[in-house]
Amino acid sequence: MLVHLLWAAVAVYALHRLSAVLERFAPVRPEALAPAADPLVEIPEDLVAVAMQERESWAQEETLRAIRERFEDLRDWNKVRAAVGVGRID
Repeated sequence: MLVHLLWAAVAVYALHRLSAVLERFAPVRPEALAPAADPLVEIPEDLVAVAMQERESWAQEETLRAIRERFEDLRDWNKVRAAVGVGRID
């Protein structure tokens, strides 16, 4: 009986070590490589209003995320407004 328990412990330990090795060589998801959106960037009120027109909260969050991503690419709120279809503010 003791031999069976010892072999079970060896198998559990081997799986534990194997999972650590596999984790080291696992592919990295592209989201993990991309820099996180800067939460300190304040979105202008008109663009927030565009996002709040969505009925569902998940859609509002997705719209705000898309606006932040577009700002990261363009670095100009007027270009973001044009991309969203709001217009320009001079």
